[in-house]
Amino acid sequence: MSPKALAIILGLVSFTQPGIWDALNSLGAGGQAKPYVVNAANAITFAIMVLFSPLTAIVGNKYSLKWVLVFGTLGYVPYCAALYCNSVYGTQWFMIFGAATCGFSASALWTAEGAIAVGYPEANRCGTCVAIWMSLNKIGRLIASSIQLGISVNQEDSNKAGAIDPQVYLVLIGLTCAGLPLSLLISPPEKVIRRDGTKPVFTSRQTTLKQGCRDFWAVCETKHIYMLIPIFITAQWGQTYNGNYLAAYFSVRGRTLAGFVVTIVAIIVNLLMGFAMDSEFVRRSNRARYLWGIIATIYIISWIYQFINEVDFSKHEPELDFVDGGYGRGVGAYMVYRIAYEACGTWMYWILGTYDAEIDKLALTSALLRSGESFGSTMSYAVGSTSSASLMTNLIVAFVVWIAAVPTTTWSALQVKDVTRAWSEQTGSDSDRADGLTKDGGRIVVAPDSIQA
Repeated sequence: MSPKALAIILGLVSFTQPGIWDALNSLGAGGQAKPYVVNAANAITFAIMVLFSPLTAIVGNKYSLKWVLVFGTLGYVPYCAALYCNSVYGTQWFMIFGAATCGFSASALWTAEGAIAVGYPEANRCGTCVAIWMSLNKIGRLIASSIQLGISVNQEDSNKAGAIDPQVYLVLIGLTCAGLPLSLLISPPEKVIRRDGTKPVFTSRQTTLKQGCRDFWAVCETKHIYMLIPIFITAQWGQTYNGNYLAAYFSVRGRTLAGFVVTIVAIIVNLLMGFAMDSEFVRRSNRARYLWGIIATIYIISWIYQFINEVDFSKHEPELDFVDGGYGRGVGAYMVYRIAYEACGTWMYWILGTYDAEIDKLALTSALLRSGESFGSTMSYAVGSTSSASLMTNLIVAFVVWIAAVPTTTWSALQVKDVTRAWSEQTGSDSDRADGLTKDGGRIVVAPDSIQA
């Protein structure tokens, strides 16, 4: 199976799992009239992921990333079911249980998918595969928003704040169940068919759990990796504010339309990032720097935009519907933030592939990325679930922690090197080209004789 075909399967798995999870949260903090309970459940999910993500990478390197991915599809269904039960029956404890199962599964799924999406393709196709994976993830939110918009658009009370229609949850639960059979379609590394005939490379064919822990610690001690930890932590921090922002200032159909439009924009951003990251017209080192500069600039614009809106909206506390004046302005701030957020998420996975080519190392760095993101989300959801914390407080905290990550991320972006002969030799290449690429641009690596899948 080709890397692009695998990226499509990964994207479909991601669509049925975190894609659906994201869909529920994109409808204004899970579609709840008061988002604080949902934020508390999300804090539990991400807290589990902080600790469990590295463990799934270590286990996956010893046994098989494929089966780690399969395990990652098992825990999202209880969470979706819990949201349905909470909406219909008011069952709060089930949400906490679902949040826990989701945390364990998400740790495994994101770690395995990240390593496969980045490590299976050739170097010059990595960005495209990551973009496909990330783009298909958004289908969940697109479907959920479409369903809810169709249900609510003609209802007389759709311009009032409230919970989303329970019918939506039944559809999403059914979609989530498709993740398990899809994950079984992932090919083992030795059966990946690259255009240049090479196979993904591993540092070691066999490892122990103890050695895996040592390897993870070694990754954490690598300077260009640990300098990225601040952006890993802050990349998703602003999501809590934006979820509460939609729930507080928009009607059900207003925030659903916002989610629908922004999802389309997010897919476009992911695909454009894939094209830019694989561009043959700019050296890889410059691509890393230029793209980070663009992302940081868009983030700054979004923060300014959101501060202006928050100051105004907090005085009047509107419930904006798409027929109301000011709706476009309110959604615009959310859209600019999502452009930066989506671009940054794609860029972070891609930049890990510029440092290492080995699947086992990429599993560890992907786990570190996910742990960092989860820690930031845990803290942000903890703030967001506190009813005494105003939206302005949430926004200020999100802005400050992001600014703190800019210097270290910039430094790591400057450390990305162009593909050289030394890189080729490190990954087993016999290419004589100075840029370390084969004539069609693929990175040559050495495939192990036998890899358990």
